[in-house]
Amino acid sequence: MKILFDETYTSTDGKRSSRNIWYGDADLTVDGEYGKTINLKEDFMDDLCEIIKKDFSKNAANEPTETNWYIYGSGVTQDAIEANVRPSIMVREKSDEFITNFNISDHDFAVNIDAILLFKADFEKRLASL
Repeated sequence: MKILFDETYTSTDGKRSSRNIWYGDADLTVDGEYGKTINLKEDFMDDLCEIIKKDFSKNAANEPTETNWYIYGSGVTQDAIEANVRPSIMVREKSDEFITNFNISDHDFAVNIDAILLFKADFEKRLASL
C-alpha cells in the first residue's frame, strides 16, 4: 500500500480543517470460492489500524477537526453488467468517532455481505481504541 496524497483543507471561516489521505495499491481482494472478494483477514485489519495510527501521530501538533482515509485496492472485480469495480475502504474520524464505508461489487455483496458487516463493526471498534 502506498500513499498517493495527503492534503488538508481549511474552511474559509477557519473553523473546520479536514485532512484527507489517499492510499493506493492496497491488497483489498482475495480469491474466493466464486471469484474475488474483499480481504477480510485479521492481518489486513491490523495493517489498516497501524496506518491510521501512524497518520494520527504525524498530525499531533496541528490536529484537524476531521480526518478521512481513502484506501483503494490494487485490483478490480466485475459486476453483473461486466463493469469493473475497484474496491475501496473509506474511514472518517471526527470528534473521536470513526465511521467506515466499504465500496464493493454486487458479487461481493451477494456472497460476502454478512462477513463484511462483521469486519466493519470489528474495525470500527478497534479504531475507537486507538
